Amino acid sequence: MPSYFARARPRRKAVRYSATPAVLRRLGIVAKLKRRLKTEEHDAQVDLFRDHIWPRLVDGAVAFAIGNGGKRHPKVAKAMKEEGVTAGVPDIFVIHRRQAYFLEMKKPKGCRVSKEQRIMMARLVGAGAICAVAAGLDAAIRQLEQWGLLKEVGAGPGRDRRRRIRPRSR
Repeated sequence: MPSYFARARPRRKAVRYSATPAVLRRLGIVAKLKRRLKTEEHDAQVDLFRDHIWPRLVDGAVAFAIGNGGKRHPKVAKAMKEEGVTAGVPDIFVIHRRQAYFLEMKKPKGCRVSKEQRIMMARLVGAGAICAVAAGLDAAIRQLEQWGLLKEVGAGPGRDRRRRIRPRSR
């Protein structure tokens, strides 16, 4: 006599279908939708690097983002803390002519600096760095220009020699 497992029929895999909220409403299915994360601060920082820092950063300067923020799995957070990740470090770091600059990006409305961020910025200033908080993309651009870290808008190579497309003459 064969064993129980040998006689059992193979189970069919459950198939999951994903549908848009409009389709679910038409079918009469009430579904909880996942709330979209607010990424206003993230989007502003992406725009800052893509449109301003990478193309306009002065020669000899180095800039990068410090990825401290965000929600993480507790095990990952613990491992990062053991590696030396510190709370309150500003989002953007630029070094130019032996001077360190730190910029904390915030969304334009409801700009709040945490206690850890205030303490860390005070420690950085005490160590000789220059720190600032920018409420939104425009404020961040103004701050970087004020520090002299961004070139003028039309001053980059290739900007003066734009290729003009002229209609062909027959």
